[in-house]
Amino acid sequence: MAQGVLGGSPVGGVRTTARYEVDALVRDLIDQFSRARLPMPVVVVYSEDDDPVLDREVEEVVRAVHEAQEGGGLPYHVVAGTGGDDPHRNAVAILDGLAKGPWARRGQSWYRAYASPRSRLVAAIEAAARHVVAADPDPGSRTDDELTDAVLARLRDLHWRPEPRPAGGEFQRALSPVLNSTTLIGAFVLAGVTSLLTQAHWQVVLLVVVGLLLLLGLTGWVRRNTAPLSWLGQASRWFATTTFLAASGRQAAAWSLWRPRMSWDVTQARAREVAGEILRAELPGIPEDEKDRAQQFHLQLRTLALLEDLRWAHRSWAPDLRGRKRRVPPVVFVPRAGHDNGALRVLGAISDVRSRRSEQDPLLVLAGVAHADVAAWLEGAGTAPVTVHSVGPRRRGPYESWVSDLRVRQAPSRGRALAWTLPVRLTRLQLVAGETTRLAPVAVRRSGWVLWSRWTVLAVLVLVACGGVLRVGQLSDRYCEARLAGSNTDTVWRTDPGGTRECIGVATGGVSLAGDDDGVRLSGELPGGDADRTGAGVGLRTLEDSIRRENARVDTLPDVRFVTIVYAGSLTTTAGQQSRALNSLKELTGVHLAQRRNNAGEPVKIKILVANGGQDMYFQTDMVERIVAVARRDPSVVGVVGLGRDTADSDSTLDLLQHAGLAVVSTTNSASYLTRRHVNYFGLAATDQEEAAALRLVVDGLALPPAERYAAVLTRRAGRDDRYSPEQARYGSEMLAAAGFRLVAGGPLEYGLTSNGDPDFEEALRTSCHSDHQPSVVYLAGRADDVDQLMKRLAADAGCSHPLTVLTGDDLTKAQFGTGGTAMAPQATLYYTALADPTVTARTSDLAVVAATYLQLAPRHDNPYEDDVFSDGALALAYDATAALQAGAAMAGASQHGGVGSVMAGLRAVEMKNRAVGTVDFRDTRPLVDGPQPGHGIHLIRVRPVAGGAPLVERVCGRPAGDTRPLTNCTP
Repeated sequence: MAQGVLGGSPVGGVRTTARYEVDALVRDLIDQFSRARLPMPVVVVYSEDDDPVLDREVEEVVRAVHEAQEGGGLPYHVVAGTGGDDPHRNAVAILDGLAKGPWARRGQSWYRAYASPRSRLVAAIEAAARHVVAADPDPGSRTDDELTDAVLARLRDLHWRPEPRPAGGEFQRALSPVLNSTTLIGAFVLAGVTSLLTQAHWQVVLLVVVGLLLLLGLTGWVRRNTAPLSWLGQASRWFATTTFLAASGRQAAAWSLWRPRMSWDVTQARAREVAGEILRAELPGIPEDEKDRAQQFHLQLRTLALLEDLRWAHRSWAPDLRGRKRRVPPVVFVPRAGHDNGALRVLGAISDVRSRRSEQDPLLVLAGVAHADVAAWLEGAGTAPVTVHSVGPRRRGPYESWVSDLRVRQAPSRGRALAWTLPVRLTRLQLVAGETTRLAPVAVRRSGWVLWSRWTVLAVLVLVACGGVLRVGQLSDRYCEARLAGSNTDTVWRTDPGGTRECIGVATGGVSLAGDDDGVRLSGELPGGDADRTGAGVGLRTLEDSIRRENARVDTLPDVRFVTIVYAGSLTTTAGQQSRALNSLKELTGVHLAQRRNNAGEPVKIKILVANGGQDMYFQTDMVERIVAVARRDPSVVGVVGLGRDTADSDSTLDLLQHAGLAVVSTTNSASYLTRRHVNYFGLAATDQEEAAALRLVVDGLALPPAERYAAVLTRRAGRDDRYSPEQARYGSEMLAAAGFRLVAGGPLEYGLTSNGDPDFEEALRTSCHSDHQPSVVYLAGRADDVDQLMKRLAADAGCSHPLTVLTGDDLTKAQFGTGGTAMAPQATLYYTALADPTVTARTSDLAVVAATYLQLAPRHDNPYEDDVFSDGALALAYDATAALQAGAAMAGASQHGGVGSVMAGLRAVEMKNRAVGTVDFRDTRPLVDGPQPGHGIHLIRVRPVAGGAPLVERVCGRPAGDTRPLTNCTP
């Protein structure tokens, strides 16, 4: 035996003991594993001298190190002596005890116990083989194949488990974790059942309970009648692919997640091979050399299964990060490893398996061996001398010397079969020095990764899911199209004064402004009305879908040039007031028809984006800010069509669009000041000043004597959503004063709105109709929506029962005089101005043909423009405004690649004849001028009551767009 330096090292003047030195070595090994996960050896300690007393001292050294760990958190296992007389069976029993555990440590384990699926699979084959051998009094009478078949049959009976499952109580075992409120699953189940009992019908509760019981029964049956580890499990996959078995068997390694049948066939074939080897290791009458080979195979397979289980239990990047939680290796203490108790066989098998395998396992073994056993075990015939280490003063410790020589000692040419064994020789002085130092347990530090577990992950996922739901809820309260990541910020929810949420902004992506239904239809009726009326099937959602399809078609065209036009209008309303969106819906229809007509033949195509400002354009600024944001991202956006309502925000929103370089072609906005202040504004509507001038012709034609020339100007009280009424009142008052009329109360009389948006004329009419000078002319400087209530109040108020001429500058073509939807006072004659009269101007245009072709709008009149869909001019104005903006963009050379900056210049060169409103001519439209712009179309309409019938609506006079001549023949 190789000699080393003996004797203890002095510590504090006292010679150190063997217990201290071995304990220090074990601590050093554990530290090496904790810091660097270095290889762990099989440490064999023995006495230098052949003395039974010293051999017992060696045994006590191992026990002392083990006892020191009883108060710590190091996972360990003590191999006690066995009473059997068969060394092979004793060795297998040792491995089986290590696999079954438990691994001792102080208190409860802060992480789950070591699982051993591979060891259990091999143990199941062993149990089946022992059963066959014990049950057959004469196993030699049967062939090897018959015995192997019997083992596999028994294995199937055990469902590939080492022992049969206890009978009975299966249903209770299945229910106990579910109905136990102390477990997370049980808490969830009981909470769910409680919620069902308190909120759901008894039929639902019964159905859920029956379904739960069926699910538990099915899963329990599967668990009882299938292998504990199917082809998806770790054990079966290892068993089917390990090269250890491939080298001994006739079945090639094969395993596939997608081929369970093939994988299971390989597992069964290998189980047959293993069962045959175990039978040859157990049966009597087997030749010694063959039996010894079978026992070695069996023992090494058992050892390999244990080491693989431990290696998988310490994988750093397993889903549960188990290797980062287990910071110390499992330690096996063998106080006396001998031939008879099988421990030496286990130690040799560990070294043999490690030398054959490339994977590194964490097992650390500390074994005491008698001197006589060491001589025979380590220095057998034909083996190279082993380097024996002594503890004490040294430049390099035993572990460093061993690990540096490891790769060479595993080489077959070195003849060293026990390369993974670290022999440590103890001197007599060290062993008899007594207990001069107290040993302490290894300090096992817990890792922060211990917080990572399936329950932690589940809790985190639940919290994340709840947080995600809450976040999506918050985003859903803000954005119309909310997502946890990447919400569509082009549309937002806003609550109008009536308390209704409206989707405001630009409908990009998949946003629909229509909400849950189509809203108002082109027929003017809500869903459920007359389905035979023209446009009854066309609502906002219908138009949105059609526009998206056409936009997508443009994107698919090869080498296409296109521009994007944004329609901005009031497309949503407070509940019960859907009819207020009819005008904007008609305008959007006209925009879409212009898109379809243009894209059928023009080289520069049109894409449409729909923008909503809410009822009465209350959220116009929010809408325009989002239009500008979209234009920054999309260089194809050249301008806006619509913005037909004058509000307090109109001036500032046009500033925003002007700064963004976007042209605006307005449809029905009659504000006089917009053209004077904004170079990007082009209006098709006659201004309030022009409308008042036209109504002057009616006032002069009345030829009232001076004594009767009293008038009342009724105007909406100024508010955030209405700048139109004060401007009308201004121009109306100036016109009446110029015509020689005096105003009741000396100025305009304001009226307010009720909580649901209806006008309240009570106080204004009390002042005007009950004054000393009753007015003969009433000028309504309000909205078309107010006319019906005004007529009802005039008819009911006795002070207003004398003949009255009612004037209004707002376009009343959308009023429903013919159907009775808008009332007429019997003593009143109404005059209003219309911005367009398609029944006169659109005959030479293609609007009706385009509408019939693309939206199946086919009116039943000889003149289709007399139908309600067209007659009010809203659709025609938007149709021509879109065509004009596209023409200006085409002249400027704009496309999806840019050119928006020159669109305004291009618009000032537009002249389009034979349009639905006449001639659209912007050539004489000059920016920032004070006077009225030429060429606006305007028509004067009279409405007179008819006894017992619908009011008579007559056109008095007018001129189409593009005509600059003054109005003639306007005598009332």
